[in-house]
Amino acid sequence: MENRTHQRQHDGASDRAGIMSHLALAAPPFAAHRVSTNTLCLRDARIFTSDVIRRWNLDPVREDAVQIASELVANAVRHGRRRTPLPDGSPPVVWLALTRRPRSLLCVVHDPSQRRPRFTPPAPLAERHRGLPIVEALSEGWGWKLSATTGKAVWARLALPHAPACSML
Repeated sequence: MENRTHQRQHDGASDRAGIMSHLALAAPPFAAHRVSTNTLCLRDARIFTSDVIRRWNLDPVREDAVQIASELVANAVRHGRRRTPLPDGSPPVVWLALTRRPRSLLCVVHDPSQRRPRFTPPAPLAERHRGLPIVEALSEGWGWKLSATTGKAVWARLALPHAPACSML
């Protein structure tokens, strides 16, 4: 099983700034979307991501989150979707999931292929191979993990803006 991670360095200030309201013992907010097999799958993934971000009051990161989700879903649909049923006979499915953490938003796309994502820097005028460089530029880190049975999850972590300090009256 392979697990690859790409991370950007940061100054650690976000590590010190906590969002206290989300440190309760409850599970973090989570939303998942089954990616359709039709030609509207990217539009649907963008709408889903935008709606979730709006519902979670994360508007400052909405555009970046929508772009990251769109790039990861595009890669999964283009390179990770199988045309044949899985070994257990079930149809191949691509999933998009978002979860909010105290200091970050995690975007995960699972597809049924174990084909590893390839980070290929694009030529200046190239039309292809721009997805993962865009994800890397917009995210705090990204990576992938192969599933024990079939498929893989490709993820990207997006830093959330600092919460305002609580004022004491």
